[in-house]
Amino acid sequence: MEATERLSSRPTIGWTDIGKGAMRGMAVSLVVLVMSFLAGADLGLAQDVEGYRAAETRLCDSVVVEFDFDLNFTATERRLLCGSPGVRSWEYIPLRQAEFHMRNFLAARGYHHPEFKITGSTLHVKPGVPTLIRSVRLDPPIPELEVENFWLPKGRPLTPDELNTIEQWASSKLGRLGYPCAVVETRGDPDTGEVIVMIDRGDLWTIREVQSDPIPGVRGGMLDRYRAFDTGDQYDSILLDISAERLKASEVVVNTMYSPVCKGEPGVVEQRTLAGKPRLVSFGIGFDSENLFLIKAGWRNSRWSETASMLDVSATLSYPNQKILTTFDWYYLPVPSHHYLKTYARIQREYEKRYEARSIKASFAPAYAGDILGIRGDIYVGPSLLFENTLRGDGPRNARLLTIDFGIAGQSHLYEYFTYQAAPQSGYKFNLFASTSDKGAASNVSATTYSADFTRLWNLLDLEPNIWVFGIRGSFATTRPGRDTNYDDLPPSFKYALGGSEDMRGFGRKALPTEGSGALTKAYLGSELRLNNSLPYQLQPFIFADWGKLGQRSLILDPTLFWSPGVGLRWGSPIGVLRFMLGHGFVSGEEREKYQGVAALQFYASIGEQF
Repeated sequence: MEATERLSSRPTIGWTDIGKGAMRGMAVSLVVLVMSFLAGADLGLAQDVEGYRAAETRLCDSVVVEFDFDLNFTATERRLLCGSPGVRSWEYIPLRQAEFHMRNFLAARGYHHPEFKITGSTLHVKPGVPTLIRSVRLDPPIPELEVENFWLPKGRPLTPDELNTIEQWASSKLGRLGYPCAVVETRGDPDTGEVIVMIDRGDLWTIREVQSDPIPGVRGGMLDRYRAFDTGDQYDSILLDISAERLKASEVVVNTMYSPVCKGEPGVVEQRTLAGKPRLVSFGIGFDSENLFLIKAGWRNSRWSETASMLDVSATLSYPNQKILTTFDWYYLPVPSHHYLKTYARIQREYEKRYEARSIKASFAPAYAGDILGIRGDIYVGPSLLFENTLRGDGPRNARLLTIDFGIAGQSHLYEYFTYQAAPQSGYKFNLFASTSDKGAASNVSATTYSADFTRLWNLLDLEPNIWVFGIRGSFATTRPGRDTNYDDLPPSFKYALGGSEDMRGFGRKALPTEGSGALTKAYLGSELRLNNSLPYQLQPFIFADWGKLGQRSLILDPTLFWSPGVGLRWGSPIGVLRFMLGHGFVSGEEREKYQGVAALQFYASIGEQF
């Protein structure tokens, strides 16, 4: 017996009881058990109301519903059940017609076995108990969809909205597997709570052609460099979404989207684009407990030339850091290419507790950005010129360095995709950087620096949507003074510190080390376990632990270990991601006594951080 027909409206996602799904995610630690208890809490949507004590709710003189809580009928539903006084043709609703409407309204809420009784001029309704979704079965079975990991609808009322959610999930998974034009229909059994998903996969797609709109002032094909896919690749809906988000994030266009053309031969993708004006002025303001406030203003021309080169000028203002940055990405080849020249000029003032410095830096480097093996990469190498003036603290009053810089950055497609969704949960990113200068005509300091950092996220148990997200992040950096250069000759930007929301969250901002303007070597590793899709208002509690070491010599770490456990809360609010963290710093080693003044309880709040 069919409970509902296929729907196209967007489902409404509310609170959910995920006790059974969360039980699978319990880990051995006591803290995770406590979080599992939160995950299993009854949040009031999918409730087994067998044995309820019925009470009468009189909707109007002609309709009485026997139930112990309000079913929240809308004003429109009440008019269809009770009529509209003063409107002649709708003043009275025949009871059989009211019964017909009531069956539909109850089915939309998951009540598929109501009882009706007409007494005189009154319709009495007993809704019964809601049918809950007990299982989801694919017809035919498709192991690649991993339907056993799709926990969301289980335990929720069998409603058209829930069936639509299941259809959208199946269509999305099939799109990732290369079947963008699959036909998906659902049928729910109101007696058993089983949902059958009937699937006709259709053709397996290889992308043959992309039909796109021309962009004013830009040569054809120039924006293909933003695509995460090529013609000849197997269709993957996530790669199309990433490609659209890259273009929007670059602000080359206002909006764009890719969609499969399901009529005709398979393999044709259509790209629809709203170009907008090439110039954009932006302004924003934010807050965090370290910088107190953050103001940013910018101007960008994202279609500077027919090759869609980009010029960007921005100014950032906070209490410890003020910066003016101009960048120009010049795509110099007259044909579509991933090669470009990365140039920038930066004026910066840093005002920290242990030092104050002003600097000017300019760089010019050939660069390449592209996709390979599921990774978006960006690599560059070239000269830069730095002038840095230390006004307070350890460091030279006038440092001048001509350096050769090398950088490579990458992120997996999954990490990129979920970052665009403001819901990081899987994948990785990394950055590598090296710079060297030699004391001579253009430099009065010799130094070589190396740095690396990474982030890795896992969706534990591969549940859909995710419940447990575990992540680690780390960094390592070192500076080696060169010819005729010692520690005191190095400017503050060549030294390192720990402490704050970026690394050691149990210590104050750049509180480590407690002496000098920084260390020559630092290492950091942090971990975080976050609970998602379990609490109301999309609140996401998490626990974390950080470890770090410093070294006063190049490439050598001192034995003192800094570590900080803590708890936090993440909320994807309408104005951005809010994070609140509470951590405590600890020090292990023979020199721990000298750090007692900074190993304390720390609280951080921020807007915009993802992980």
